[in-house]
Amino acid sequence: MLLKVSRSLGWDLDKPDVRKRLSRWATHSIVLVPPSEQGSTDLRSRRLATAWRAARAGIGLRGMTTAASKRRRGVYISTTGVYGDHQGAAVVETSQCLTKQPRSLRRLDAERQWRALGFHVLRVPGISGPERLPIERLRAGMPALLPDDDVYTNHIDADDLAQICWKALWHGRPARVTNAVMPDHLKMGDYFDTVAQHLGLPLPKRISRPELEDLVKQGRVSPMMMSFMQDSRRVQSQRLRNELRVILQRPTVADILADVTA
Repeated sequence: MLLKVSRSLGWDLDKPDVRKRLSRWATHSIVLVPPSEQGSTDLRSRRLATAWRAARAGIGLRGMTTAASKRRRGVYISTTGVYGDHQGAAVVETSQCLTKQPRSLRRLDAERQWRALGFHVLRVPGISGPERLPIERLRAGMPALLPDDDVYTNHIDADDLAQICWKALWHGRPARVTNAVMPDHLKMGDYFDTVAQHLGLPLPKRISRPELEDLVKQGRVSPMMMSFMQDSRRVQSQRLRNELRVILQRPTVADILADVTA
């Protein structure tokens, strides 16, 4: 009989001694660490990656050989935001990263650190799922853009993302990038409309981009929300199926909503 034991620990990764201990202890890692809060470089990932690099050089667990420490595997969870604005065009893993937003620039910087260590990078869009729908946003009456001003949005189901992370950890190519996205492409306003109609909630009011900018100035819409409504792209991935052999259980928003009904 095989007994599996897991343990959850809460550590402050901004503390050098914690980074050192963790880098020596972990052999297989999925890194979801949020980036630094300012600038265009992710100092948090840089410092953690430095600790990982030292451990990989042979300063690993007590009793771990240098060869064993070099067999470590890892996945870094990034964002599709690094692609920036492609004006609604299709985007794949080899497309140019055009982002100008600081938080996405920090993610790009983090990607470089982890890829240098052989980590497989997953670029993740908005995470959806039966329990991760924009219900509160709809109830709050937050607006959406008019169709001509609207942007394409990309999603992945939370359970599917967990499956992708696991496959990437064991089968992902070192330093490879994979877009962890569903093939479903909706404009943001259409996504909100679809969810609202399915759940019997009011449709969001459609406004122009200048009206949205005025709401930001008035403090009624956050700059963060505004940033999500600036870049438009239809992110695609063939590597999920062809390389990671992932078959999505909920490949469309309709599949997610069907499970909500169930």
